Amino acid sequence: MSRPLRFWLSLGLSIQVVLSVLVVAFVLLWALVPKLKTEASNQHHLLSQAAASQVGNFLGSFDSHLTLLAGDMAAKAPLRTNQLQQMLDTVAQVQVGIEALYVVDPAYRVVGVGLPKANRGRRDNLMGIDFSGRTFAMEARERGEKVWSNTYLSARGNIVVALAVPFAFSTPAVAPSMGPYVLVGELDLNEVSRFAGSLSEKDKFLTVILDQRGNVVGHPDAERALRQENLKNLVTLTAGHHEAKIQHFRLDAVDYIGCLTPIAETGWTTLAGQPADLVYGIVRSTLWSLALGSTIALVVTILAALWASRRIAQGVERVSGRIGAIANGYYNTRIPPSSIEEIENLSRDITGMAEAVLEREARLRENEARFRTLVENVPQGIALISQDEQFLVINPAFTRMFGYTLQDVPTVEVWWQRTCPDGLVRIKKIQKWQEQITAANEAKVTTRTYQLCRADGVLRIFEIVPERLPDGSTLLTFVDITEKRQEEARRQRAANVFSHSHEGIMILDPDGNIVEVNSAFSRITGYRDNEIRGKSHLVLRSDLQDDEFYRNMWQTLTQRGNWCGELWNRTRGGQLYAALTDITAVNDSEGVVQNYVAIFSDITQMKEYQRQLERAAHYDSLTGLPNRVLLADRLRKGMIACLERNVSLAVLYLDLDSFKQINDLHGHTIGDQLLLILAQRMKDVLRDGDTLSRIGGDEFVAVLNGLEHEIDCFPIIERLLHTASQPFLLADLELTITVSIGVTFYPRDNGEADLLMRHADQAMYQAKQQGKNQFAIFDIVQGEATIRLQQLVTSLRKAIIQDELVLYFQPKVNLRTKELIGAEALVRWQHPELGLLPPSEFLPPIAEHPISVALGEWVIDHALEQIGDWAGHGLDLPVSVNIGAHQLLSGAFKIRLTELLAKHPDVSPGHLELEILETSALQDLDQVSTLMYDCVNLGVGFSLDDFGTGYSSLTYLKRLPAAVIKIDQSFVRGMLEDPNDFAIVVGVVGLAKAFYRQVIAEGVETAEHGESLLKLGCSLAQGYGIARPMSAQDFLDWARAWNETHRNPGSFYHG
Repeated sequence: MSRPLRFWLSLGLSIQVVLSVLVVAFVLLWALVPKLKTEASNQHHLLSQAAASQVGNFLGSFDSHLTLLAGDMAAKAPLRTNQLQQMLDTVAQVQVGIEALYVVDPAYRVVGVGLPKANRGRRDNLMGIDFSGRTFAMEARERGEKVWSNTYLSARGNIVVALAVPFAFSTPAVAPSMGPYVLVGELDLNEVSRFAGSLSEKDKFLTVILDQRGNVVGHPDAERALRQENLKNLVTLTAGHHEAKIQHFRLDAVDYIGCLTPIAETGWTTLAGQPADLVYGIVRSTLWSLALGSTIALVVTILAALWASRRIAQGVERVSGRIGAIANGYYNTRIPPSSIEEIENLSRDITGMAEAVLEREARLRENEARFRTLVENVPQGIALISQDEQFLVINPAFTRMFGYTLQDVPTVEVWWQRTCPDGLVRIKKIQKWQEQITAANEAKVTTRTYQLCRADGVLRIFEIVPERLPDGSTLLTFVDITEKRQEEARRQRAANVFSHSHEGIMILDPDGNIVEVNSAFSRITGYRDNEIRGKSHLVLRSDLQDDEFYRNMWQTLTQRGNWCGELWNRTRGGQLYAALTDITAVNDSEGVVQNYVAIFSDITQMKEYQRQLERAAHYDSLTGLPNRVLLADRLRKGMIACLERNVSLAVLYLDLDSFKQINDLHGHTIGDQLLLILAQRMKDVLRDGDTLSRIGGDEFVAVLNGLEHEIDCFPIIERLLHTASQPFLLADLELTITVSIGVTFYPRDNGEADLLMRHADQAMYQAKQQGKNQFAIFDIVQGEATIRLQQLVTSLRKAIIQDELVLYFQPKVNLRTKELIGAEALVRWQHPELGLLPPSEFLPPIAEHPISVALGEWVIDHALEQIGDWAGHGLDLPVSVNIGAHQLLSGAFKIRLTELLAKHPDVSPGHLELEILETSALQDLDQVSTLMYDCVNLGVGFSLDDFGTGYSSLTYLKRLPAAVIKIDQSFVRGMLEDPNDFAIVVGVVGLAKAFYRQVIAEGVETAEHGESLLKLGCSLAQGYGIARPMSAQDFLDWARAWNETHRNPGSFYHG
């Protein structure tokens, strides 16, 4: 039976190779390898025993030293404590590696400690420590022999091992208690590790010393001993084992061959290890040599077989080359004929296969082109994912939808992270996605919608349909339905708006016929949908807007596509209604009008409200006269006309005199009737074109336009005064009233409308002050002064709020005793633009203005505060404050003073002195006197300022409780030159003495003034000659200097 050539060639070569490999393997595995391993283990055993011997010698040396020491201590007894200590310290210092030496008495208490010199400072801490917990010490004493410990934590806080040597003192002086003592020597693990390191060689030989528990006692890396690393699980420790034992272990990622060798008399073990690679290196090198030789022999054998078969295979190679060309896609390659039957049959089969592959590839390329064209041009997004959810293919539509390429989203997980950044929302969507994929795996096609985020951050709504393919992959189809959903929402909203809108809506065809209306349309017009549909919109038209209006409306609608305005239509019942209407043309894609949509609101009530509001906004509700708003408009128009026609107008401000009494006596109803009658009377007096307005309760303003001369208005004013003063017959009452009128003229009074009215108002007050029932013309010069006063008042209010005011203080002294007796508080204004202003710049203009009350209260408040502050610095001094007449007679002075004193409870009221001008007291002597007594009862003192400048009388001094009289500075300054001033000073001093009042002189500027006053009996003074007014801090410094320096009366001048 013939066999193919390929069979015989393969069989021969396989037999040769298998036989060669089996022979080499047998030799290596069963003959040579065990012998080499045994030899290597024996050599390692010898090295381990040598290392164990060295460790035993090292520990024996330590044992010998401790044994000798114990013997010396026992032989030299009796020993004094210092001798015992010296012997222990000597051995601890000399013997390297000793951590500490302890002598433990039979009660297991330390009675002697030996330490290296560097550690002896801690000896006292170690004396008397208890060794009863150390089992090795107890065993040594009980058994009477030496015992090595395992590792433990010493009293000094270090990990150590120790040797316990029992011994006995023969002298009771040293050993008062019965039983043997124990000498304990603690060995430093660093020294043990150093010795273990000396027996080791890096990467070649490792020596580790282990105690009975397997803890490392010595290691080339001392840290492993100090951290108590335990190797019990790494190697097998056998208690009482006296022979070396070979073991394999792995330490620090290195495989070792190790030998455990017991250390005599210690119970410890020496672990000596060599890397396995190093131990078996000879074995491996031998194996490699044998393998190499076998391989060479094998190669030679194979080469010989190949050379022998080459000639046979040449024909096969020719056929193989042609087959390779076909395999590379050259399907038209022809295979040459062969005399070998198998090769010829193979050639025919391969040729047939190539032709079939050519036909199938052509069909596949055609189908692939069609599929690619389809996938790349469909509007839906297409993606193909594998079973492990890797994206295999995505089409351009997918990239356009999401903005991601295949590199951006390699997996479904990454795609979810990018399209749904919110973690919680993503979890819910992935759960829904997994349900879809599960359904697809079960051959169920499901469609779900997801709101996903594109790469540009825009949220879109997608429909996703997964479909499982036969190869296990999944085809995903994505459709962006955002616009579809928005359109559906818009249609729904439009339907809701149409149905539920409160505005009427009607849809017209291009000819203006009604197609559809909503319920609001029916409610407003009264027409139901079935009644009005198909009719022209003109059915709603009223006659209030003519044909021209509607032509313009349709022309605008045609040109612009929209019209908005007001239509007056009629309801089904014929009633008029106003409709605010918006009409919009709806065009098709070609711009042709398909419909008109008219939306309107019924604004009939709004129009009525507007009419009422306009009247209420411009006319007085009681009299029907123009109000302030309409008056201002007409006044501005009249002012413009004056300038255009070169004429004048008069503004009359009318205020009824004593109208409040009529209201109070007869009620507001009578008052309102009187106002109605008076308004009509005054309106009848005025000319056509003039305006009469009511701007308040009993206040009217008239504007007289077109005056050629200002005096032309006087007859009209006289008629107004006359008609107002005529009796009024109301409810059986005859009432009489008068009116005061203020007048100003434009453009002589060249201001704005509001300013003209204010000027007329000021003139009206002037008329009232002159006796009422008359008119007064505004004085422009006086008006400017009033404006300046208002500006000053406004600035002062701001200054008080923004704390721009400051107090300066001028000292008061006793010229005779040189004692500082008080200070006068003087206000200054730290103006942000003008600098520091004296009181003369701003106080006189406001003397009669209410702002003076606020300013005076500010001064009292801050003066009290400063008294308290000085007291805290050791200066206990009264302060006087000037009080103006307006503040004093304001009606609330006592109440406000009480509140200010209560605000500063630490300040005694007696430290506050109020200075009132003599002229202030003269205005209402009874009221002032009562008020002063009330304040004195509060503890506050008073002085009469500028005495002698008013109408002084003995009655005033008698009735006013002023404890001090101040001589006005004008008399003091002139007393040395003017005999009259001198006589006044003499008189005032005399009056003060007669009425038992203190007297103080203002304006003392020279030493001569002081000497003269002392001669007259006036010892209290203030003035520039003593000190100028100064700030609170400067005053404090000055007062300290004054009190430290005692000057004679002639040297007080500081000028």
